[in-house]
Amino acid sequence: MWFGCATEPLGDNFVAPDPMIDEDFFYCRIQPEIIATQRCSSGGSGEGGMCHSARSALRLAPEGESDPPPACDGNLLVGDPPASYVENYERVRFTVRADPFNSPFYRRPVGLDSHPREIFSPASAEADLIVEWLTGSGM
Repeated sequence: MWFGCATEPLGDNFVAPDPMIDEDFFYCRIQPEIIATQRCSSGGSGEGGMCHSARSALRLAPEGESDPPPACDGNLLVGDPPASYVENYERVRFTVRADPFNSPFYRRPVGLDSHPREIFSPASAEADLIVEWLTGSGM
């Protein structure tokens, strides 16, 4: 006689669960400190511009680089974020994986996956901030 847990097949239409990411942390830290500061939408000088607003599958709102950051209390949003921040959050969340080090949102700007240039090194404060967000340790 066998005593144990049976396994249930995942089925034909299995969808992996979304990792839990902190929306407030994105609005208070990721958008203003990384996306806006690194000019991810419009591109840096000498790049011909319009990187993630026109030349990439990850389309980001260029207004997110100039809209004033929302009011935050630490990593907690106070009030409403700008529409550009909401748009960018919705688009970025599809680049997030359960393992932060396998997330395109982490891997591409640090030069581990296909990207025109390394935006910052894996040892940078920006990379650490992304990992903090994706692991939920900033909550």
